Amino acid sequence: MQLFFWRLVRLLNLKNPNWRKDTVILLDGAAYHQSSAMMQFYEDQAMPVMFTGPHSYAASPVELLFAAFKRADINPRKLPTGK
Repeated sequence: MQLFFWRLVRLLNLKNPNWRKDTVILLDGAAYHQSSAMMQFYEDQAMPVMFTGPHSYAASPVELLFAAFKRADINPRKLPTGK
């Protein structure tokens, strides 16, 4: 997880050194997102992060993408999926 975010921060810094002023990284409450090592990493990198609440799928924009993907691309027969 740290490697992904380290690369993301590096890329964002190259594209726009002031990205932290108008960007927030939205994460779910997964344990690996909120571990003490990750929390320290966010602080060290001055990453503006926000965590969604438990079971708050409507507050997570990526859930809309996942829903569309489940309906069309991988589920052409429209079989029921989770959630």
